[in-house]
Formats: sequence, C-alpha cells, structure tokens
Amino acid sequence: MKKVFLLILALIPCLAFAAPIPVVCHNELSSWIKAHKTLSIVDVQDAGEFREHNYEGSLATGNDPARLKKVAHRLATSKGKVIVVSTNGGADAQKASELLVLGGVPRSRILILEGGMEAAAKNAACDCCQPAALQGDGK
Repeated sequence: MKKVFLLILALIPCLAFAAPIPVVCHNELSSWIKAHKTLSIVDVQDAGEFREHNYEGSLATGNDPARLKKVAHRLATSKGKVIVVSTNGGADAQKASELLVLGGVPRSRILILEGGMEAAAKNAACDCCQPAALQGDGK
C-alpha cells in the first residue's frame, strides 16, 4: 500500500503540469495544406486505415513507439506545426503526441486532428472551423 501511495504521489506533478495537446479541425488543416504552410503530419493509424484515408506527405508511423521516436528525432529541429492524425483523434493520438514530446518535439508545436481521419474522411461539420486568429476573441 505504501508503494502505491508513493507512486501516486510521484505522478501528481506529471499529471498537474502536462498540458493537454490542443486540436485542429480538418477544415483548418486542409486550408493550411492548400496555403503550403510549413507543417508535418504524423499518421498513427494502422496500415490498412492509412491506405484507405491519409493526407499526402504524411509520415506513417502506426502507433509504434520506436518509429515515433525516430520521427520525433527528425521533427525536433524542424519548423512548423506537427499534426498527429489517428483514426478518431482519441487516446492513441494523445499517446503518440506524448511520445513525440518525449522525443524532443516541443509541445507547443503539436496539434491533434480533431475527430481523426474518421471526421476528415466524412468531411464532418465541426464548430471550430473559424480561423485560429479569431478563436477566443468573441467573434
């Protein structure tokens, strides 16, 4: 019991200071791609889902920690945003994002594709499609 308490106590700072990775909607990502903004897309879908739907130029890593570590090493010194794409934008994207951070990619450069490729493939409507410059200013 004492070991469990110490483990929880040790993890509290990690949980308290780890900021959640922000999201970007597929419409905004598409506009960035069309505008040729500097960005890297890390796709953690499994191979079959990647073949079915992906963004051109994506780095297909699956959710393989070793491959993510290699990609993180390359992206750590690159410029632009790093977009993590998964099937549904869930826990697998969050886990991959954290592995990229541990591999040296600044947390401030990482975004997760909201709703993942499921939302993007369906071109699902989302309520976050206003430009980033307008978000949070009441417009």
